[in-house]
Amino acid sequence: MGKKFDCDIIAKSTFSEKGGTKICQKIETAEVKSIVKNEHLVGMQIQNIAFYDSYNMLLQNNIMVEALKKDENVLQFRIKEAQRNKVLEILDKQYPDCRIQQKELQKLSIVGFGIIQDNQVLKQVMEILEKYKIEIIEINLTQAKIELVVKAIDNYIMEELHERLI
Repeated sequence: MGKKFDCDIIAKSTFSEKGGTKICQKIETAEVKSIVKNEHLVGMQIQNIAFYDSYNMLLQNNIMVEALKKDENVLQFRIKEAQRNKVLEILDKQYPDCRIQQKELQKLSIVGFGIIQDNQVLKQVMEILEKYKIEIIEINLTQAKIELVVKAIDNYIMEELHERLI
């Protein structure tokens, strides 16, 4: 009806007097709003460790982890580099038999609502990263963000991403 008569429609709740959802022809453009690099991350992979015990231990020590994954007896996650020594000390005390692998990582976030609706943004990002042979470890997509975890990304590559996408 709104399209037929060229008018907006507001969908409201039967149970509330508050505003509702406005349905109209204006759609937010899928453009990149910002590009952010976080250089100070550490990827950790720990073998021979109990999932709940170790995760609760990290939480009790105010260590917030990203991208927590469990595969049989291996626990993987990312932490801020500033927390590395604290995590290693805790693991050494509580789990002396666990095996730890760690690597320094960086995270590249391309932010803009709806940017994954059209694959052009991701396609351009991939072209630039491939051009410079950037090793991608992980890709996460949400409605508002493309997140790439990489080993390292130089500032001149960030500048090229800004020039091309913003």
